[in-house]
Amino acid sequence: MQIKRISIFEEFSRAREERPNDPAFLVASGDRSLPISWRQFTDDIATIAHLIEANVPGAAIGILGENSYEWMVAHAACLMSNAVAIPLDSNLNVDEIVSRLKAVDASVLVHSSLYSHKAHEVAKHIPGLITGGFGTRKTDLYLNASRKTIALGFKTIWSKEPVASDRVSMIVFTSGTTSEPRGAELTTRGLETFCEFAASELAMKPGDHSLMLLPLYHIFGIATAYLMLVRGVALGVCPDFRRIYDAVERFRSDFLFLVPALADILAAKIALHGNSATEALGGPINWILTGGAPLAERVRKKLTELGIKVITGYGLTETTSLYSLASNEGDPRPGSAGLAAIHPDVETKVSPEGELLIRGPNVMKCYHNMPERTKKAIDPDGWFHTGDTGRIDDDGFVWITGRISRTIILSSGKKVAPEELESKLLAIPGVHEALVFGNGTTREISAMAYGEITEEALKKAVGELNISMPVYKRISKVSLRKEPFPKTSSGKIKLSTPDELQTR
Repeated sequence: MQIKRISIFEEFSRAREERPNDPAFLVASGDRSLPISWRQFTDDIATIAHLIEANVPGAAIGILGENSYEWMVAHAACLMSNAVAIPLDSNLNVDEIVSRLKAVDASVLVHSSLYSHKAHEVAKHIPGLITGGFGTRKTDLYLNASRKTIALGFKTIWSKEPVASDRVSMIVFTSGTTSEPRGAELTTRGLETFCEFAASELAMKPGDHSLMLLPLYHIFGIATAYLMLVRGVALGVCPDFRRIYDAVERFRSDFLFLVPALADILAAKIALHGNSATEALGGPINWILTGGAPLAERVRKKLTELGIKVITGYGLTETTSLYSLASNEGDPRPGSAGLAAIHPDVETKVSPEGELLIRGPNVMKCYHNMPERTKKAIDPDGWFHTGDTGRIDDDGFVWITGRISRTIILSSGKKVAPEELESKLLAIPGVHEALVFGNGTTREISAMAYGEITEEALKKAVGELNISMPVYKRISKVSLRKEPFPKTSSGKIKLSTPDELQTR
């Protein structure tokens, strides 16, 4: 496999010079889609970068807002001006945002108009914090002054040497399911490594259309957005994920990157409008790549029946969204997490204990200001310990079997991976979500499920399932929830005790 080296700076600069009028983005305006050219995109990046260099050089800059063109401009300007971008989950409350900004000594917070009130409240708790809203009069005054300076002959980033790609250019907080989020220090080189591997596996070309449907405060959303941009794909902007079908129809997407929850919603919407994606949308969706959480078999099957190829990827915030990725050519190996990263600078392996490890420029520098946590995650030889158990088969495909922190250890010494049992529960018709718990002392395994199934039918199905499993793996108690499980911003079920879930 040939890996082409990618520099985000050089790819953006090349697009600016060679195809300045091609659309980098497509934004909705009434019943039309308006293009934003590469010339405008790169001009806007240069303007923001100049503003940063002139006023807050090297600053940690929080970015708060829904997916938007302005969000991407702000992030790219940080990458290319020696600032450090701090993507913030827009679902966080004021105290949580304050905690994250203080943890990284952020001095600036830029935000969309939708979160102006939240940003104003945050500023009350951080003395000296500079705030600026996308499209506000105050921000426009600063931007116009910056544009005038550039017009007078000031050199922009595009006429300078690029900043070092191996410096820390963003701190992305993990979307942990059970623990306090940690700030992973990531580099532009890590993003480029993801782009190099993904570009070699996924068919996309200049002129293709897609959407920014993954939240940009999550590393999967950030990495795939840059991948598509460096490949010349015109990105439709979809700020409201609840209108995913409308966005896909309007922007005629050739392919999509989604979390499983969005893939499920899209499949249901397409099925309401036709027997295939082509019939419902007026054109095909060639493939969908899901990541961030396991994809239920029923969703994969539904998408396949609609004529959409489904492929998967696996990675973590700490590995800049890279460990493995399925190719959209050949056998996608349903159930696997794709091919382990075959990249000259990246190594993957399985430890003697069965843990997936990875080493390379995509791995974070450290957890910000958490040396002890970092030592536990990255060993002296530079291997990052993912915390996931699994295997890599002879063909290089990765199979995830569980999470070390969730392994149930029974008093008999037997070990049970709850994820294995959850996958079996999800195979029961009508079950949409499932969680398995264990009590090591009593050797009792219990489960909760949510879906379009009666509790009586669920218990009967679990009873039949138990017959085929070893005694120590059998589920002794099962209950049906009336509502979906609470989830993290990346679509993963938040892990809680059974008692906590019962009270919600």
